[in-house]
Amino acid sequence: MDKEDCCKEKHIGYQVHTLDNMIGRLISAYQTKLGEKEGITQMQGWILGYLYHHSDIDVFQKDLESEFHIARSTATGILQLMEKKDLITRESIPRDARLKRLVLTARGNALHMKIVEGFDTIEHVLTDDIPREKLDVFHEVVEQVKTNIENYKI
Repeated sequence: MDKEDCCKEKHIGYQVHTLDNMIGRLISAYQTKLGEKEGITQMQGWILGYLYHHSDIDVFQKDLESEFHIARSTATGILQLMEKKDLITRESIPRDARLKRLVLTARGNALHMKIVEGFDTIEHVLTDDIPREKLDVFHEVVEQVKTNIENYKI
């Protein structure tokens, strides 16, 4: 085997791992900057996204506890802070006044959109100067690698 053929830089696993780390640092830096500017945590951002994407149904605290695998007390604390920051409201529902559905406020919705814009910017950074055809090939290769992994029997 040629010395050049065996270098770890040529291995898909190494490249994917390195790329994952680089993208993770970029996203983390973005989230830290947004968190400092807007005063929200990563979990609060995830909750905003969840509520936005489930706005067509009633979402309750127990749904967030299940979705994010967090304790009731943790969810209560997070949601209370989000209410104080005017990101969400809790509204009674007609069939059971004890149940409170979680609803994004206008401020919460606007902040979610800012988060989405940030991730769109990150996507642009990742794909800048890469022709559409090469991105299509990249996605095809990634899907094939995933298929290969799923089909591999140890």
